[in-house]
Amino acid sequence: MFPEETLERLKNPPTKSITLAVKVDPKKLNFISMVVDGHGRIALPRTRNGKQGILDFITPPDCIDYLYQILEDIKKNYDPTLEVLGDLGENWLEAVE
Repeated sequence: MFPEETLERLKNPPTKSITLAVKVDPKKLNFISMVVDGHGRIALPRTRNGKQGILDFITPPDCIDYLYQILEDIKKNYDPTLEVLGDLGENWLEAVE
């Protein structure tokens, strides 16, 4: 049904991701989360601290540039307080603490 090459790739799916921590206006947190989520699943948003407006975006390495473009547009047009706190790399557990 599927080509052999596709079946081989499915046996070894990519496991690495990047977690980007972002601080936004808490009043705009849900809106920003939905905007990023609505861009073709470029990143999975997760609220770390709603009162402080801290979001984590989990994204594959090949989508990080697109995520930064989206965040720059949001900062320019919707939330000038948006600040990238850091790239947690693959250490998503740090975001849970």
